[in-house]
Amino acid sequence: MSQQGVIDPAVQAGIFTKDALADLSHRLGEPQWMMEKRQAAWSLFDHTPMPTTRDEGWRRTDIRPIKWSNLCLSGFHGSRHTPASRRSKLVDLPEPVRSVLDVDQGAAGRLALLNGQVIWHQMDEELRRQGVIFTDMTTAVGQHPDLVQQHFMTGCVTADDGKFAALHGAFWDAGTFIYIPEGVEIRQPFQVVVAMEGEGVTVFPHTLIVAQHSSGVTCIEESLSLGGAQQAMSNGVVEIIAGDEARVTYVDIQRWGEHVFNFNTRRAMHSPDSRVVWEMGQLGGRLTRTRVDNLLAGNGSSAEFNAVYFVSNKQHVDLSTMTHHIGLGTSADLLIKGAAKDRGRAVIQGLIKIAPGSQQTDSYLKNDNLLLSNEARIDSIPGLEIDANDVRASHGATVGRADEDHVFYLQSRGIPRNIAIQMITAGFFANVFNRMSQERVREKLETAVAAMIDD
Repeated sequence: MSQQGVIDPAVQAGIFTKDALADLSHRLGEPQWMMEKRQAAWSLFDHTPMPTTRDEGWRRTDIRPIKWSNLCLSGFHGSRHTPASRRSKLVDLPEPVRSVLDVDQGAAGRLALLNGQVIWHQMDEELRRQGVIFTDMTTAVGQHPDLVQQHFMTGCVTADDGKFAALHGAFWDAGTFIYIPEGVEIRQPFQVVVAMEGEGVTVFPHTLIVAQHSSGVTCIEESLSLGGAQQAMSNGVVEIIAGDEARVTYVDIQRWGEHVFNFNTRRAMHSPDSRVVWEMGQLGGRLTRTRVDNLLAGNGSSAEFNAVYFVSNKQHVDLSTMTHHIGLGTSADLLIKGAAKDRGRAVIQGLIKIAPGSQQTDSYLKNDNLLLSNEARIDSIPGLEIDANDVRASHGATVGRADEDHVFYLQSRGIPRNIAIQMITAGFFANVFNRMSQERVREKLETAVAAMIDD
């Protein structure tokens, strides 16, 4: 679609068309309501201009390197990918997928997706008998249409949340649906792997978690590439609907390949006294832009956000958070820590927004950043918008290099400079790791960050 004579490169490439959309919906065997939802999202995508560095929200993130004509949709006409098949045994899964599923540890269920296709799914039968639903999104649309239609991109994330949200709403092709009935608390986590493989592959994973009154659930979702050095793209959405007094923990560990362009919209809607905890590691990809929002509408609701990122070479991470306090007595605590080396670039934006009448709010955002080379760059942009007078809200941000006094001290004890820098960097991340609830998640992220420091 053109705007003032500018041709949208994604539309010009001829990949994301109405015909492709209809083909996708037909292949998935979807009901009419989902097809109509896709068409409405496609119309928004087609009429929304591609963001550029002239737009304030994208001023520091340039997506022009995306070669749209090199991308293709998986699984149907024109695809260059062999459709993935479901495996009958865990041992038959690709080793990287099997490894991140933590098969030697407990789990309420496991789901693995490769190029939008389910290759593994299992779930605790006792939970199934209690009414818990844990399945892929395509199956959920067919088997649980009332639940999905009620919540899927209706009031949490919607297609008018921007160009990439609209694109996702039109072409989502896989994902996870979790439904927890009232009063059911699941102690073991659900584990999900979203993997891609092949030249030009695009994936559109959608995670929808609905936790009813006084329920509890943890979902650990990891994304990774299986070999290959070609450009690829992921465009994901996460929607969390937390009922009264519900407890939801969502873990996102992103380790896409070095040429993957990655766009994400994540949002939680909070009912009274609910609590949502986000734990995130942004470690892979060529360019990653992730938006995480909390809509704290319910009185007494709360959010916690613990995130780490590490960029090297020419990686670019753009992470933004918006914590919107709407109800009475809501609270939030956000801690983001990251490091950049080589020519890595990071943009960290955080906004705490307190609506009129949202009294007794308690909100804090902290962002610490470490530069490990002269060419690396980090922009930290915290902000406050306060329209209530009985609140406590603050933010803090730091960007700096490794303290030379600390380096000198370690060197004076016989430790080489490069090892001293590695030790200081590992210690820099320690307090955010310590806040994370899952030991397996802490270990994964600590190992991954240590490998990037040592590289």
